Amino acid sequence: MVRPVSVGFDGSAESLAAAAWAGREAVLRGVPLRLLHVLDVRADAAQPVPSSEREWAESRLEVAREQLTETHPELRVDVDRVTEPPVRALVDAARDAEVLVLGSRELGTVQGFLLGPVSLAVATHAPRPVVVVHEPSNGGGAVVLGLGRARPYDPLLAFAFQAAAARGAVLRIVQVADGEPAAGEPEPRGGSALAEVLRPWRERMPAVEVDEWLTTGSAAQHLLEAAAQAALVVVGRREHRHPLGVALGAVAHAALHHAPCPVAVVPLG
Repeated sequence: MVRPVSVGFDGSAESLAAAAWAGREAVLRGVPLRLLHVLDVRADAAQPVPSSEREWAESRLEVAREQLTETHPELRVDVDRVTEPPVRALVDAARDAEVLVLGSRELGTVQGFLLGPVSLAVATHAPRPVVVVHEPSNGGGAVVLGLGRARPYDPLLAFAFQAAAARGAVLRIVQVADGEPAAGEPEPRGGSALAEVLRPWRERMPAVEVDEWLTTGSAAQHLLEAAAQAALVVVGRREHRHPLGVALGAVAHAALHHAPCPVAVVPLG
């Protein structure tokens, strides 16, 4: 089965930026694009949507589809209109997608980006990778992977290697070492373990140039430093239990709110 790249669309500027990114991603992957029309992404979306607002969103949907087909004549663009609550609709859409793409709004360089409750819930619960797009997105630079110390690694490495290969980009892997360098050692401990993890993927995809950042200190801080000139940041998602429900880990949360480029959240099971 050919899975499409799916994108949540509500007519906002953020969803237009997400649709543009998703169109490029679909072309890179050689798959169709699915525009999922979610008219109202508020948490209280049980209220009926005014007809004027619905008509406005429909007009924006047509604009988005026209722009995508003009930019990518070879791309098949499908439109689905969904009446389910937004979180449920988007999580369901992710099940059949190569990747689900969502938009977020910029607050400023200090504050970061606004990730609404719907986007955060979908990124936390979707069974497939979710990419959150910040506007603007120029698409250049390396693919940056934040690699934690807990396995499994395969879903994360597969997504990151494939993303780098499709873009012809360097894959920059950021991992915090398991200890400071011992006396006389040039680098933090853990370099050989990381090399062993990467070895089968380097052999499988030798055209991908890999740049390893094995460091100490704050994983989130180093990941954001690497993200400054990146095309895409990739992080894993393990469900962390929280008194108020399931929450994303600290590194994924920091990347989603502060990385200046699109961020892919990959579920690790």
